[in-house]
Amino acid sequence: MSSQRGTSFVFILFFFFTPLNTHPADVSFDLPTAIQYALRENPELKAKRHSLGIAQGRAQQAGLLFQNNPRFSVEVESQVSRRPGTTLEFNLLQELEIAGQRGYRYEAAEKNLAQAQLSIEDAERLVRWEVMRAFYNLLALQQTIAGLKEVLAAQDTLVEAGQKRFDREDISILELNTLRLDRDQVQNELANKTRERLFTEKQLRLLLGFQDDGPLMASGNLMDLLLPKTRDAIPDKQTFQACVLANRPDLKAAKLSTAVRDAELRLAQARRIPNISLGPRYKRDNVVNEHLVGGEISIPLPFFNRNQEEIATALANQSVSKVELEGRLLTAKQEIDAAYAKLAVARERIDAYGKTYLGELEKMLALTRKAYESGEMTIFEFSITRDRFTQARLRSLDAALAYLQAMAELEAQAPRCLR
Repeated sequence: MSSQRGTSFVFILFFFFTPLNTHPADVSFDLPTAIQYALRENPELKAKRHSLGIAQGRAQQAGLLFQNNPRFSVEVESQVSRRPGTTLEFNLLQELEIAGQRGYRYEAAEKNLAQAQLSIEDAERLVRWEVMRAFYNLLALQQTIAGLKEVLAAQDTLVEAGQKRFDREDISILELNTLRLDRDQVQNELANKTRERLFTEKQLRLLLGFQDDGPLMASGNLMDLLLPKTRDAIPDKQTFQACVLANRPDLKAAKLSTAVRDAELRLAQARRIPNISLGPRYKRDNVVNEHLVGGEISIPLPFFNRNQEEIATALANQSVSKVELEGRLLTAKQEIDAAYAKLAVARERIDAYGKTYLGELEKMLALTRKAYESGEMTIFEFSITRDRFTQARLRSLDAALAYLQAMAELEAQAPRCLR
């Protein structure tokens, strides 16, 4: 019995004092997976898709044969002064739309539904672009941080070696302090990039609608993503612009919006003539023992209200939609011009570095390290040279990022136009 108690006590101690690994594992996404995840889980896209039900409900309502329910009335009259008897009357009236109102209403509702669907497509287009931009930024920051950590480790080694040489009076205090300043500069840059990475990761999380804990990582290599993009054939600007103006969802939605406003204006003008109501009537008179069957028609006389307010509103909405369409077309053309300009500048930077720049940079760094180790270069010269190599690598990475961002912006104008 005592041995069992001892075993239980040891187990309890092990349970309470053994450290638990509570750190969530890193979550990694490649670009296609991130885009698909965002299209499925992005909160704003979900809200857009749910709002589609409003347009669907409007279309269902517009498709009804009668917009108003029939009115049924019963009238009962009893004689007081004459011989007793009761008169009973049944009326059924149904309002009928005239002047093509049902067709105009259905046309406006169907085009409004198509416009709502296009607005969802446009939201998906923008989310795809934002995810690509945030993903490229995060990937570039990850690679930059990894490179800076390597440089910082090398700088720590140089500072240690410098301290030893200073103790032997091989170098001056000025050279030692310069080594320390170089290390501090790398530490500061690493801290800034780490803060920037956290902000970019937060942006990507919001775009993805990602709720899991743990760091979010972008998988891949920026240079590997760059190479296929540099091989893509870019159409001339006029051809691309014509394709964008014909296929971009927000432009198609803006054109449909003008068609919706036109149909709403025709509906408002048709409603200047009031709808008529008609239906059967039945009357039973117990006083004279008669049964009467007939009909009723009700026609409002448009002496005062000729739907002036609705027509004025429809005219204003029509003008607004036309101006908004012109504005969207102008904005699209300017965005295309800006995308081509950015791509041209980014292309020049990429061509200036060439395809083998980073490989050659690594070879030169290795040769520099050998020169330092063989005594052909002072520790101070080696630190300065290594810093120049680091800055050159970062500039090359920044050029690759700029080109990928420019291509993403161009693709976002109309994804089908670059396929």
